[in-house]
Amino acid sequence: MANETALGAALKNAVQSLSKKSQTEMIAAHVYAKYDVFKQFRPLALGIHEVLIAALPQFDAQLVSRVLANHCRRQRYLKALARGGKRFDLALKAVGEVTAEEKAAAERMCQARAEKVAPKVADAPVVDAPAADAPVVDTASETSAE
Repeated sequence: MANETALGAALKNAVQSLSKKSQTEMIAAHVYAKYDVFKQFRPLALGIHEVLIAALPQFDAQLVSRVLANHCRRQRYLKALARGGKRFDLALKAVGEVTAEEKAAAERMCQARAEKVAPKVADAPVVDAPAADAPVVDTASETSAE
């Protein structure tokens, strides 16, 4: 922080004057626009939170971590993790592999979400459509005829 420029300090103060929700949304938009690894929902390198916090000094580290946690809980990311394969850094360079344990954990999370959504769909009330042969009553003409 000792090497922080006046412009950087002003930007940081301006950003931190916003609500936490606004800051989080701003960070998420910035991360998805700047880093293809997030847009493509590739498995992220272990320890990437430290790299991301260092890359975004204008933002509160806790909020950067929150954005990263939100990303890693998304269904699309979990599915990518469940497929396994390589892990990637911010520059989309392969820097490791998804372990069998991590793959299995992601599969369990995806399955748990699918089971959580399935009962809601099954329990939804069925709305009966009117029968095609049912007579249509025009109440407007009946009231005007009186």
